[in-house]
Amino acid sequence: MTLATVLLVDDEPLILSAASAALRSNGFTVHTCDQWTEVARIVRESKPDLVLLDYNMPSLKGDYICTVLKRNIDADMKVMLYSSEPESDLQTIVAGCGADGYIPKNVTAEEFVRWVRDVLSDTSRSTVC
Repeated sequence: MTLATVLLVDDEPLILSAASAALRSNGFTVHTCDQWTEVARIVRESKPDLVLLDYNMPSLKGDYICTVLKRNIDADMKVMLYSSEPESDLQTIVAGCGADGYIPKNVTAEEFVRWVRDVLSDTSRSTVC
């Protein structure tokens, strides 16, 4: 049974592989993207329930991509950032771009899946997962 569709955006192949494997093994449909230039096209085609953006993409930060998605495609789309930035910085970044939360990159696979489930089941906006 498929729970939801998630688009993972990260320029690091190992992170894309590990994160997508964790989600797929827990029933999610997963699309991956390693270039910010493809995000809008993939979102329009796959209509994911959640977009999970790496904050530190080359040449363009995830918060900017989040802002573009929310303003130009769907203001209600669930978008989360994930990063190894300090938590206090991520809270400020999330609040500024309208993301639904963030996930630190140093969490276990189980915690990662739990946080994705939590944000997808939460109908209210949350700045921290």
